[in-house]
Order: sequence, then C-alpha cells, then structure tokens
Amino acid sequence: MSRPISFLLIVVLCVIWGSTWPIIKIGFETLPPFLSAGSRFLVSGIVLFGLSWLQGVRLPRSGRAHLGLLVHGIVGFGLSYGVVYWGEQYIPAGLSAVLFATNPLFVMLLAHFVLASEPITLRKLLGVTLGFVGVLFIFKDDLQLPDRMSELAVAVTLVSPFVAAISLVGIKRWGQHLHPYNLTALPMTYAAGALLVVSVLTEDLSTARWTGTAIGTVLYLALFGSVAAFVIFYTLLKQFAVSTLAFVTYVFPVVAIALGYILLDETIEPQSLVGTVIIVVGIVVATRPVLGRVERTARMDGY
Repeated sequence: MSRPISFLLIVVLCVIWGSTWPIIKIGFETLPPFLSAGSRFLVSGIVLFGLSWLQGVRLPRSGRAHLGLLVHGIVGFGLSYGVVYWGEQYIPAGLSAVLFATNPLFVMLLAHFVLASEPITLRKLLGVTLGFVGVLFIFKDDLQLPDRMSELAVAVTLVSPFVAAISLVGIKRWGQHLHPYNLTALPMTYAAGALLVVSVLTEDLSTARWTGTAIGTVLYLALFGSVAAFVIFYTLLKQFAVSTLAFVTYVFPVVAIALGYILLDETIEPQSLVGTVIIVVGIVVATRPVLGRVERTARMDGY
C-alpha cells in the first residue's frame, strides 16, 4: 500500500471515529446502552460475514485462532465498548473522549514489552503527553463530576482504553496473518452475543423504542463506526507501528469540533484551537521519525 493511500485511509478513519462519540449518546434517547451496543455489533457481524463470503475469505481453521478471536471479541469489542456505552449514560461524550485518550499511553507501554520493534522513546513519551494535554484543553469544561455515579462512570470507562490496548497489541503481535474480516466478523459477533445477554439480564427492554433515530444510529455505528472503520484500522495495522497508529485517538476530538462547526454551526472556542495545536504538535513529535519507515516496521515484527 502506498503512503498517500495509507494517509488517506487514516483521514477517513479519523472522520468516522471522530463522529461516533456523540452519535452513541443520541442513541440512548430510545435504547438502553447494552442493547444499543449489542445491536450495533450484531449488524456489523452479519455484514462482515456477508463480505467475507462474497470475497472468498475463509474462516481460520485452528482452534487456537478461534480462541484468540473469542477473547478479542469479548474483551476488545464487548468489554471495551460495553463500558463506554454504560459510562456515557452518566458523563458527557467529551469526557468519554478524554478518558479514551489514555489509550495511546497504554498501547505504548504494552508494545514496549511485547513488540521488539516498538520500544518506548523520549519522543513517544513527549508526544503522548502533549496529545493528552491537548485533549484536556478541548474538553476541560466537561471534566466536572456532579455526583458519585459520574465518578463511578469515569472509573468504569477507563477500563475501555486499557483493554482496547491489550487487544490491539495482541493482534499486532499474534494476529497479523489473519485477514481484517477474520479480525472483525467473528469477534464482533461474539461481542454482540455477550452484550445482548447482558442487556437481557440487566436492562428493562420494555423501555426500548426502535424509532427512526434509534435505527439510524445503530446502522451508522455498525456500518461506518464498526465495519468500515475497523477493516481500515486493521489494514493500516499491517503497515504502521501499533504505537504510531494509536495516535489517531487524539485526532477524534478535533474531528468532532470540525464537524460541529461545519454541520451544526457551532462556535469554535479559543481553548479548542489551542488544544488542537497542542495535539498536532504532539503527533508530529511522536510519529515523524517513524512515518518514513512504515514498511520496515511491519517487516521487523515478522509480517
């Protein structure tokens, strides 16, 4: 894959995932969180299995691969997204984005011990710090916690970036021989099953209303936020170092601000501009030395 195409895919990925945080919250107007998340991944899994069949991508045959995909689905998708959906009932979407911005730090730390080609460097540490500070600048008005439930939601939501980092580094180390459809279709189906079981056991489904808005949010999050975004992400993961690709997390708030300005006529506050500049500087500091070595990085891990 050429560098221009890779960077175009990164832009598309940032636009898609940057739009998902508020859309998740919109879906809560008529659907409880676990039902919403489970429905999202059920649709995603069905679509991905269809794409796999159409393109002749076969499922892996080894039991070890299936066990890994089961863990990836339950932890990397089910647990990671389940706690985000649950937490967004009690905290602003902006605060959720701030909490998930710890993901690059977790990825960097785990990659240092698991991937020989991705040691922690001063540039990475500085980049992670600047990126997180930039996100804090953008969402500093969303950091207030009005009650104990909000405090609990913050603690629970922090589970998401950590387990997502475990799953991501694990795939980079042991799953790069698998097709992106294999890394998404089965795991998302497993996640859907787990989330829907939790929904049946813990949520009052009589309150769920499948309005046009509810269906629209589930379909958008399934087709774009899950199918398109994760296929792109796992394709890029074959080309980029995992700690480099994790920095796209810092771009999501910038995309959300831009979309609000373009589509909703929202005002861009000075603090958002300052935060954006800090984020850009952090990404450049951390990734500039490695962007020119994309192919070599991929080869060093044996893929």
